[in-house]
Order: sequence, then structure tokens, then C-alpha cells
Amino acid sequence: MFCGVLGALEIEVDGALVDLGGPISRRFAAAVLLADGAAVSDSALVELVWGASPPADANGGLRVLASRMRSVLGSAGRGLLQRVESGYRLAVAVESTDYGRFGGLVGEGVRLLGNGDPKNAAQAFESALSLWRGQPWVELGDALVAEGARARLMELREVAVEELQAARIELGETATAVAALSEAVIERPYRERRWELLALGLYRAGQQAHALAELRRVRQLLVEELGIEPGPALREIELRMLSQDPALLGADTVTVPPAEPDPAQPRRPADIRPWSSLVGRASQLLMLDELTSRQRLVTVVGPAGVGKTRLSLEHAAAGEAVQGEVWLVRLAEVHAAQGVAAAVAAAVGVVHVAGELVTLIGHALADRTGLLVLDNCEHLLEPVAALTGRLMADCPELRILATSRAPLGVDGEHILPLEPLPVVDDNGGDGAAVVLLFDRVRCNRAGWRPSEAERRAGREICTMLDGLPLAIELAAARERAFGLASIAMHLAERLDVLGGTPRGSVNPHTSLDAAISWSIEQLRPADRAMVMRLWPFEGGFSWQAAEAVQPSSTEAVLAVLGSLVDRSVITVDTSAHPARYRMLETIRRYCADADPEPLVSKEAHAAWVRGLVAEQSPELTGPRAGQVYRLFAGELANIRAGIAHDLQHHPIAALSTCAMMEWVWVSLGVLPEGMSLLRAALDASPGAPAQDRARGLLALSIGSFHAGNPVVTLRRADEALSLRGQITDRDLLLNALSRRALAAIELHDRDLARTALTDFVREARRERAAAWQTSIIHLAEAVLHLMDGAPEKGEAAFRAAREHSRECGFLWGEGTADLILAWHLLGGPGPQPARPKDALRSLNRALNAFQEQTNKSDVLGVLYAGAHALAAVVGPATGGQLRAAVLEHSRRIGVNPRRYTFLTGADALTGADAEQRTSALPPSPESVAAEQAGRAMGWTAMVELFSSSVVRSGRPGEPQSPG
Repeated sequence: MFCGVLGALEIEVDGALVDLGGPISRRFAAAVLLADGAAVSDSALVELVWGASPPADANGGLRVLASRMRSVLGSAGRGLLQRVESGYRLAVAVESTDYGRFGGLVGEGVRLLGNGDPKNAAQAFESALSLWRGQPWVELGDALVAEGARARLMELREVAVEELQAARIELGETATAVAALSEAVIERPYRERRWELLALGLYRAGQQAHALAELRRVRQLLVEELGIEPGPALREIELRMLSQDPALLGADTVTVPPAEPDPAQPRRPADIRPWSSLVGRASQLLMLDELTSRQRLVTVVGPAGVGKTRLSLEHAAAGEAVQGEVWLVRLAEVHAAQGVAAAVAAAVGVVHVAGELVTLIGHALADRTGLLVLDNCEHLLEPVAALTGRLMADCPELRILATSRAPLGVDGEHILPLEPLPVVDDNGGDGAAVVLLFDRVRCNRAGWRPSEAERRAGREICTMLDGLPLAIELAAARERAFGLASIAMHLAERLDVLGGTPRGSVNPHTSLDAAISWSIEQLRPADRAMVMRLWPFEGGFSWQAAEAVQPSSTEAVLAVLGSLVDRSVITVDTSAHPARYRMLETIRRYCADADPEPLVSKEAHAAWVRGLVAEQSPELTGPRAGQVYRLFAGELANIRAGIAHDLQHHPIAALSTCAMMEWVWVSLGVLPEGMSLLRAALDASPGAPAQDRARGLLALSIGSFHAGNPVVTLRRADEALSLRGQITDRDLLLNALSRRALAAIELHDRDLARTALTDFVREARRERAAAWQTSIIHLAEAVLHLMDGAPEKGEAAFRAAREHSRECGFLWGEGTADLILAWHLLGGPGPQPARPKDALRSLNRALNAFQEQTNKSDVLGVLYAGAHALAAVVGPATGGQLRAAVLEHSRRIGVNPRRYTFLTGADALTGADAEQRTSALPPSPESVAAEQAGRAMGWTAMVELFSSSVVRSGRPGEPQSPG
């Protein structure tokens, strides 16, 4: 077993990280590990694990935590956690911990340096610092018992940072050491050892005056801020420099001025290109080649893990596309503004000179042709922009390529946005994201070929990881341990199934979480607060939605969104109107875990959903219906999430929202889901007001009608009517009566149907009805006329319903009038012959209305009737193909395309209707092939088959018979 505390707690068993669980389990593990193999009492553990709020049975809780920890340690490590007296002991040797190894390596480095072996000492210090991932014992927070151990380790780290530079100075690597020390004295200005080494490095680089200037600067700092003089070491080195002690130069130190560059041999870092293959970036690489050939400053911008560094290094190493030298500056480890110039100076071979560094860099590059690559600039935008502006002015042959999650904002900058890899290519095959995943899996499994199940899992993984190359590579690293199917399953809930960044990777972060955290930490407070409100949105959001959930801020929401887009935390689709914003799924999950108030964020999102549905749903029966249906279609994922939250926390509000969406569930082709949510909301709110329950029951009623279940349609309508004495909303009564009539007609109950329709018409005409309700009255009267054997009056009423609906913008009424009329024309009552061509004209109008409404359910109803009309007009093969396609799509979205066949003619209630007379095709090879082709048709092809067939049968605009 190996334990790591230099950062977030990690425990490896047999070389694999174990899942320690949530924060309480992690604090328990950290607490027993802190004791270095000694026992920790129960009382001390309770305080470390729960602080001032322990559970009632704290000792029982400790037993549960111990049991869980033994379970995750497995058979190989469970025995190491021992119960001793009144506490617990983790029997792990100090050499099996990263802090033990760290301390040993630092001690070894100090010993080697003292024995005159700076090369091996530097290796020891570098190995020690590579173990450092963050604050030690972070799980234990500010617990006093952890402070001593933490302070000791922090001090050891400072020693390692300093003595590594001492070893580098002894090795003659003065430029590297001075660059690191220039930043180190800014981070810890009161550590005199750093100033001593900085002065020594400058002195050995031949900069005696500036070495003395640094010593004077530290003396001024200490006197002015602390009121003390420098210590003996600083005073001694200053005296030795003033007396020009030759021993200060060291036995092996030679200061050589930089050689003039050889134009025939441009200088390029040998290891600039990563070892793995580049996948899916050919077009972006060509674009970058073209941009840098024409522009002097190019910034590759994109979110964490998208591959900005990789693309830039491939470009820089390409050779043909880059003229002159290449200088690579990695800024991920530079944390202070002053360190930018020092890092660039070290890369181009300029020794640090206080106060003149940028000028010297400019002089060094003034007459040289080359490419300066500034990698990971997002946390240092201002100093990088300032330096870039100076170099662009002073170095006419210099080109600069930057990578950043935000643009530098420098005049003349050209931005190359880098998007995630596509999961699916233009032909529906595996996109570059999936190709990358499979390529990296083959690195671990030679000769591997994905099965169909693995290919599906691969696509699912890449979709959940947004096509981000870093995330995909980390997933591939776990394939040997879990398999693609298991990775896909775990990714649905957690990101820690991903592996760590491999050795040699160009990515500076140890994990995907670390990369995302880096992005979030760089945000302004207002931006960070907004991000924590945006993660509950699913499928994107508009600026109005963002404004609705914005935490209290004096900054305009558009300014905040613009800043987040610039920082590559959210993306924007400007082709949509209005523009649509989206947060990558990986960033959403990180923010959900990091949000200090997740319930507040989800409540704000749910409140926005409630408001959106309440504000827009009344428009579904007016002239803006098509626009509102499209709005709801775009926001369906958000509406689902809001309802899910309200089902748990505000069930009555969930019921109200679900009921207001009754026509949306039907129209958008998500009827089974809407029915399920309605039932759940009714079950969760038995004490809801009668009016809310009636709306929910009627929404279930109309959904049941469209699903082809008239028994439930009638039962739910009757349940709503039983509440009529407790409700005042007249529209609910009218809806209940109309739905009783629909159910009765489909059940072939002539008497009940006539009674319900008559009651509906009488009640609707009692008071002035809304415009859309008048259309429904016309439809009801039309059906009554057909039932009474008066087809002429029925057709006239259908035309009145259609025209009235068109005038008031009631798309559903307009389409439904023509759809029911078409069935009447197909199966005319009594001796009247069928009129399939007239039916096709009517159906074509209905199709246009329902498509404008984005009504998939009723489009299927139109096409089903159209299949029977085309069978008579064009031929049985065409009709059979369309009918098979409609039945297949209806099955998928859970609607019954036959639901309007019973609403026509005097004989309809006995079942002798057009559908029964025309649905059967002769059993021939042609009809079988047509049905097979129909079942395989997509939605667009199905609609096009009907439309093109209507055109072939005669243009809809031709003179037509009445109806």
C-alpha cells in the first residue's frame, strides 16, 4: 500500500488508486494516517472527522467508517487498519507514504550537495518536488493537530526549492536558476537563502553590479518592513563580492556569452513534439500554419483539455511551416507577473538583469527570425500581453504563438478557437474523438479491435467527455482496468474513473479535475459566482435564462457571459437567435461538485423553469404557438431538470408545470415521458388544490387519448369532473367535457359521445368563448353533424373551424379540422363515394399547420391518413410504405396514429370506417418490400415521401371540390 497526502489524499493498493468515498470517509483515512503508525483515540478521531457537530452515535459512526475503509483497501490492505484499545491504528511504514519519501529525498539532496555532488543532489530535489501535488493533509482543514506536520512539510518544500537552485548554480545552469529564483524571492520575500542564491547566480553569470543591487534591495526590504538587518550569510556574500573573492565563481563556473545564431541551423528544442500521435487535428494544423505564415501574433484559444498545447507544439516542430528558431516558454508553473519575463529570458538565453529584462530580451531577439511559443497564458494575461506588445514592436522578424483559455487582448492578435473533437463524422461514422480513444486503447492493448458493443461504449464515453482530447486519453488509460462499457457506466455519475496524466504528457495538469479547477480559479469573483449558478442548465441556455439565475451583482449579465466565453468556460452558438450558451458537460460536473450551495443553484434553475412555462404556455393556443413550441423544444432538457427538482422539493409546483405542458408532451413526441411525469406529480401531491389536480388529470386524459387508451381518457376526465364543485376555472370544465367526448367516440359509445359533445357546445356557448375555443366549438358541431347523417353541414363546420383557426392563429385547430375532414372524405358515410384526392389536399394543409406548430404527434396522424389516401390515388405500394413508416415512428414516440379515424361519419361508431377499408394491402412481394422500406425510413424521408407523392397526384393548388 502507498499513501499520498501531498495534495488530495490518495491511497494505492497493488498499484491502483482506491475510491475512499466522500469527505467524511476521507477525513477518517487522513486522521489515522496522520499518526505515522501510532494509535489515534476515538475522541481525537471524532473531533478530526466531524469537528463540532458529531453524530449522536459517534463511536458507531467510526466503526462504519473503519469498515468502509477496510473494504476499499481490499484483502491486501484491510489488515493494516487495526482496532487498538480505544482507537484505531493504520500500520503503514513511513517509506510507503509520499511525505516519507519526500523527506528522505530532500535529506538525501542536502547530503549530496554538502558532499560536492550537485548533479545527483539536483536529481534528488527534483524527484522530491515532483511528489508535491498541493497542500498536505488538505482533508483535515485547519485542525491544530495537522498544523505541525503540515508546517514541517511546507518548510521542507521551501528548502528543496532553494537547494535545487543551489545545485543548479554549482552545475553552471545559472540562467535556469536565476529565472527560478527571481520568481521565488517574490513568492517568499523574507527567506534570505533565496536572495543569497540569486545574488550568487547573478555574480557567476558575470553580472556583479546587479548581484550587489539585489543584495541592496533585500536589505531595504528587511529594514523597511521588518526593522532588521540582513543575516550573516547575506552580509558575508556581499563583503566577498565587494572584495571580488575568486572562490565565489566556483571551480567549474565559466561564463560564456551567447553565440550568434547560425541561420543554416535554426535552434529548436529537441523534445518539443510529444511522443504520441496527433489525431483529428489535420485541418486545424493547416489553418494554424496558414495563420502564422501571414500573422505575427496568433493565440490558440479553447477550454481545458481541448489540446491547445499539443496543436501548437506540433506546429512549432513541423519544420516547414516555421522559419528560423523556436523558443518554447511553459508558463503553467509561473505564478507571478514578474516571472513571465524571467521565463522568456531563460528560454532565449538572456541572463536576468534587474529592471532591464524586457529590454534585453528585445535586444537579443531584435535581428533574429523565429517563433516564440508562450504556452498556458490564461493566468498571466496582463503581463503576457504587455511583454508581447513590446516584443512585437522591437523584433520585426519575431512571430509569437500563444495558447490560452482567453485571448490576450493585444492589437493585431489573431485568434484560432479550438473546438472539441467530433464524436460522429459527417457520414455518421466514428468521429475523431472516437478514433483518438481507440488509438490510445491500442497503445495498451496491441492488436485490439473494438467490438460493436465497445464501439457503442466508446461513442458514449466521448459524448459524456465532450470530445475533449485530454479527457478521452485519461479514459483510455483506464480501459485495461475497467473496460469501455464499465467506464461509460461510471462516467454517468463520476469523473474519477479517469486516469491521471501520463508521464511525458504536454498537459501541465495531473488530472482533468485539476485542469478544470485551473480554469475556474482564474475567474473573477462575479464570473465564478455566475458559473456556480449555470451548471444546473442542461442543453444550454439563453442570456435571459442566465439573467434569471444570476447571483446579486452590479455587473450586467451580458458582460459576465462575454467574460466566460472569452475564458472558454462556456461556449456560444451565435447562429441561433437569440444566441445560445452552453457549458461543457465536464465543466458542469466539476461545478456541481464544487458549488458550495448546490441546492440554491438548482432552486434558482427550477424557479426559472416554472416562470418560463407559466409565461409561455398560454401562447400555445395563439398566433405565437409555433414559436413557443420551438422554444419549449429547445428547452426540453432544462424543463425536465426543473420538474425533477420540483418533484422532490415542490411537488405541487411540479404538477402545475407538467399540466401546463399537456400539449407540449404530445406535440414534441415525448408523450410517454410526459405521462410518467404527470403521474409522478399527482402521486407526490395528494394535498394539491382541486384546480391543480383537475389540470393534472385532464393533461393525463388528453395524453391517454393520443396514446390510444380511451378507457383511461374517459376515467381521468370523469375524475376531473368530480372536482367541478371545488374549481372556478371554466376552461377546465370545457376541457373535461371535450375529452369525455373524444373517449366516448373512440369507445364507440354513441349515446355518451352525443351527450358529451352536446354538453360541451352548450357550455362553451353559455359565455363569450376565447377565439381558440370557438374553433373547438366548430369542430364539435362538425362531428355532431356527421353523427346525425348530415355530411354537407359537417363539411361546412370543418371549413368554418379551419378558417376561424387560421384567423386567430390557432394552429392545432387549423390542422385538426383538415385532418378529421380528410378521414371523412376518405370514408364518406352511406352511399357517398370516397374522395381521396380531396382528402390529400386537406391533409397537405393539415401537414403545413402541424409542422409550423412543431407537432410531431399530429404530423404522424396526418401521414397515417395520407398513407390510405395515397394507396387509392398513387398506388398500394406507396401507401403501404408510408403507412409502415408512420407506424414505426409512432411506436417510438408512444402515440396512436389511428386516433382520429373514429371521429367521422355516421358509421364510424360501428367501426365501418375508412381506416378499416383501406389499411390492408394485397400480400405481394411488392407490398412486402414497400413495408420493409417504410420501417427503415427516417423522419425527413417519411415526410418527403408524402409531400412528393401529393405533388405527383396533382398540385394542391388546383381547383378542388368542396371541402
